[in-house]
Amino acid sequence: MANFERYNVCEPYLLARIKALRMPPAVIGIKLTDDKQVYSAVVDIPMGRGLLGTLVCLANGAVNIYFNNGAQITGLAANHPALAQACRSFLASAGQSLPVCERTSVFDLPTDPAVHFVHLMTRKGVYKTIVNPMTAGSEEGKMRAFLLHLYQKVMNEVQNAQTKDASAKK
Repeated sequence: MANFERYNVCEPYLLARIKALRMPPAVIGIKLTDDKQVYSAVVDIPMGRGLLGTLVCLANGAVNIYFNNGAQITGLAANHPALAQACRSFLASAGQSLPVCERTSVFDLPTDPAVHFVHLMTRKGVYKTIVNPMTAGSEEGKMRAFLLHLYQKVMNEVQNAQTKDASAKK
């Protein structure tokens, strides 16, 4: 495993993350009609000592989470409509936050465990902002707080889907 700042990462994680960051809308089957339309989002979320989760949301409703250690959560949205809907709602509203984002082609990993990197894909390119959940509610952070709320709804639906699947197996 290579060492990137504070996270040990494996090759499958890096490949899945970069694929998500570079995925064109045609692969998802999306026709973009507006420069502010977000068709995909990649959110890097520190989840504890040495653990980084990367949430990938696609406009077709697919939601995946990849972990720096190689673990992954994939395919849940296919059987859980509420998760797919949370994903679509996130992406449909995320374009409103583009003014607090900067266009980027650098896809580094967060080194501060207190911040999330949010990447939004549009036909004009990839836009990035940094969200600190502890300060996102401040006056200047309202749009970041809005983004945080949107992707946390997706994460909550992932947890609900996992709980339902675990209950069904009993």
